[in-house]
Amino acid sequence: MKTAYPFVELGDLSLSPDELNFLKNTCPYLTDNYLKFLSTFKLQPSKQLKLVFSPVEDTGKDSDVGGFAIHTEGLWVDTILYEIPLLALISEAYFKFCDTDWDYTGQLEKAREKGSTLLQAGCIFSEFGTRRRRDYHTQCLVLEGLKDARAEAESKGWKGKLTGTSNVHLAMKYGLTPIGTVAHEWFMGVAAITNDYEHANELALRYWNATFGEGVLGIALTDTFGTPAFLQAFKQKISPPNEEAETTARTYADVFTGVRQDSGDPLDFIKMMREFYDQQGIQDKKTIVFSDSLNIELCLKYKAAAEAAGFQPTFGVGTFLTSKLV
Repeated sequence: MKTAYPFVELGDLSLSPDELNFLKNTCPYLTDNYLKFLSTFKLQPSKQLKLVFSPVEDTGKDSDVGGFAIHTEGLWVDTILYEIPLLALISEAYFKFCDTDWDYTGQLEKAREKGSTLLQAGCIFSEFGTRRRRDYHTQCLVLEGLKDARAEAESKGWKGKLTGTSNVHLAMKYGLTPIGTVAHEWFMGVAAITNDYEHANELALRYWNATFGEGVLGIALTDTFGTPAFLQAFKQKISPPNEEAETTARTYADVFTGVRQDSGDPLDFIKMMREFYDQQGIQDKKTIVFSDSLNIELCLKYKAAAEAAGFQPTFGVGTFLTSKLV
């Protein structure tokens, strides 16, 4: 049986006072100016979105099939926040109208089982499933199951940890930490705005570090323009935020906590990063966040390989939790 929730249009969404207080208390890296902006921010889908359906054969009937596209137009600051809700809505529409042979039976228990397996094996992971969830209630059940698994892990002394969820609303609802990493769009946006694709990786790292500070939100995403190109920027000395600031001998690779693997072969990535850090003479134990098409078997495989190479592995698990219900 499906659960119905009140219908809310994208254009009606806004930050509530309770949500604002949650962000102030939980995310100290968000500045007062940004929170002030966010508290008045509203999407305007009637002006910023264009939905295009291209039927294979246009009969005018609801049963017509074809391609569907959403075109977003506007300033980056006004449109960047569409990504997550639009992808979640598309995923939910698929599971509402196309793949309909499912229900909520056993979902909480399955999520608890998956979480317990990961935690007992010592995995450190967070829930990353908003964009590909079956629906909102599915994700709620998953987080309830994961919280049950965390309680079991704590009572039994397992070494694994549930670090939080990338869904800030659900983090607030379930008393979890909102957690995530820098997005590909950050590097892409910096490249487009500056029209300097050659130096976009270094510019994006510089702006990020100057905005949040060294070691804060310190997981670097490497694959937007290819990991080898990124590592050329990652090994550069940190540029001062202004002419009066002193130049530091530290590099971005020194001050970032670690990196995120999101494409390619994870085992090759581990080897590449080990060689990179060794070449840079960096002795600190760095983190690798794995986030690409994970399941239990792959988490355990990458955990063993990363630890053998001297890294701290963590995992952002999405589709496996909120879409694959087996």
